[in-house]
Parts: sequence; structure tokens; C-alpha cells
Amino acid sequence: MARVLLKNVVKKFGNVVAVNHVNLEVKDREFMILLGPSGCGKSTTLRLIAGLETPDEGEIWIGDRLINDIDPTKRNVAMVFQSYALYPHMTVYQNIEFPLKMSRVPKNERRRRVIEAARFLGIEDLLNRYPKQLSGGQQQRVALARAIVREPEVFLLDEPLSNLDAKLRVKMRFELRHLLHDELKVTTIYVTHDQVEAMTMADRIAVMNQGRIMQIGTPVEVFEKPANMFVAGFIGVPPMNFFYGSLVSRGKELVLDTGGLEINIPNSYTKSLQEYVGREIVMGIRPQEITIHTEPIEYAYPGKIIGYEPLGTELYIHFTIDEKTDYVAVVKQRLAINLGQQIYWRPSPSKLYFFDKKTGNAIY
Repeated sequence: MARVLLKNVVKKFGNVVAVNHVNLEVKDREFMILLGPSGCGKSTTLRLIAGLETPDEGEIWIGDRLINDIDPTKRNVAMVFQSYALYPHMTVYQNIEFPLKMSRVPKNERRRRVIEAARFLGIEDLLNRYPKQLSGGQQQRVALARAIVREPEVFLLDEPLSNLDAKLRVKMRFELRHLLHDELKVTTIYVTHDQVEAMTMADRIAVMNQGRIMQIGTPVEVFEKPANMFVAGFIGVPPMNFFYGSLVSRGKELVLDTGGLEINIPNSYTKSLQEYVGREIVMGIRPQEITIHTEPIEYAYPGKIIGYEPLGTELYIHFTIDEKTDYVAVVKQRLAINLGQQIYWRPSPSKLYFFDKKTGNAIY
């Protein structure tokens, strides 16, 4: 069983805590993605599992083996790096064969595995070429083949698609997921800063920030029920809009007083927000849940257009309500708008998020 378990894992580089008491369980055959911004600790976590770094505290398990002190070559994991790390003086065949040669696998067995992996990835006709003669997508397949021939218990992938162009990345996202999860059925831990990759490929996502795991859940869970403001702002394109203000009671109604605008809060949220009356909170609204109108309508609030981005089927409208903060709405309809124009924006009443301003945690 290739379950991967991290218990209170800590890694420091001098005074910098790169991985801060990380607890993570990756189930057998699961496709887990570590998602977060640059410097959040996701690649260091992957390197700790691979044995390229040693934890300062905590335990790392693969199956029923504690692997903290086990040599990287004996952990039965295969890692694919962002750079692919192919040897330029070796042919594709030799690159794929290399880890087997180092492990002293018999020559006939090496050949069988190389041919099998190359056939599986559709690169049989490339075996006599050198890396410089390959496209980015072909190089990525060679790096994968080199990992596959080892027949590992766990695949570790560190941003393997980041060097590819946008069109090829879309194609390879699908192929990677199908290959590792559906065909090989191998436990996979995949590092990326690209939330689209995470949302489309993962069984579960571990969102990381500043060395800590902020939330673990399915793509739908982290999108629809973010645990805190960081997750809410990181997941979603464009990012979630945040409105800061005081929660005020107006008779039986609650409103968010931003200092220049009072935003009505639907009664369905009253119970969960009651204890926050009189306190500062944050309301989150995804850009897709805001409609834009050129004339006043009920429960719509004034704003001024400060920019827009036409994207064919969608239009990103940037607006402000206080001349300081940039909010974004995503609209499908075609609108005749101009910079500086007053518009009226209306949030979807069933798609609001609320957060404790002090802790940043979600209010449910």
C-alpha cells in the first residue's frame, strides 16, 4: 500500500521555516496536488518525501515504512522535475534506461521496460534522438518514461508543465492525469502554483502558504467552502473580491457598513453572523457572482468603471466604490460601457462568503 503520511514535519533553512508542522495523508492511488504561491513550501515538502532534503522534525511514512533515514534510492519513489533534467549527451533510450542501469537491472529487463514505457507514452520513434532534437512536450514524455520504468510506489512531480506553451499544457494536463491516475494507478503528489492545473487534475488539493497547509479538500470543496481568506483569494480566476466593514444591525436586517456604503446581507446569513454584530468582518464575492447594470435596480450599488478586459465570451469589468479598491465583475452579456462611467453592481444573494477580519477564518 503506497499511502504517504507526513506527521508534524518541519524543515528550516537557517532562520527560515520552509515547512512548518505539516500534517498530510495521501491515500493509496490518490492524485494529490500541493498548491500555493512561490516560496510557500510545496517543493520543499516534495523534496522531503523524495529524500533530497532531511526534515528537522516530524515523521515521513510511505506505506508502513518510516523513511526519514532511508536513502533516497531505496524509497521506491520517482521524481519528475520542472527542468526534466535529461542528459544531453545521451539518447532518449539511454536517458530512460539510466535509472535501471544504476540499479543494476539486467540488460534484457532494462530493454523490456524501456520499450514498454516508450510505447505507453507514444515515443517509440524517438528512442535514437537526443534531447536537443525534441520539443518541450516530447522531453516531458521522456522524463515521465524515465520515472515510469522504475515502477515506483509513488510519483512526485514538481511543476512538470510550467515550461510548456499554453496549448500544450492543456493537452498534457489531461494526458498526465489519465496516465498516472487512470492507467498506472500510482499514488501521485504533484506540485504546482497553477490553480487551473490543480482544479482539473486533483483528487484532493492541499493549499499551502508560508510553510503551512491552509486547507485540504476536493477541488469543489476548496472552491465552494474556503477555510479562510487566503484560500478564498487564491482559488478562483479572477480572485475573489473582499469588502471590509462593520457588521451593523438595522432593525431585523444586517448590513455591512464599509464606511461609504451599506450593503444589505440576506436573512439566510443572519444566524451565522449574529455574534459578529458590532464587529469588523470581511465579505467575499466571486467576480462571476456579480451582475452589472447601467441603470439603478433594487439591491444594486453604485460604482465607477476604472477598467475593462474583453475576453471574447466574457468581459472583466473593474470598478471601484471608494476610489481606492479595485473590484472585478465577470459578465457574459455585451455592455456598452466607458471608463469613468457609473454602473450599478449587484451580488448574487446566495453566493456570499464571510470571514473574521482578525483571524481571516471563514464564518459559516
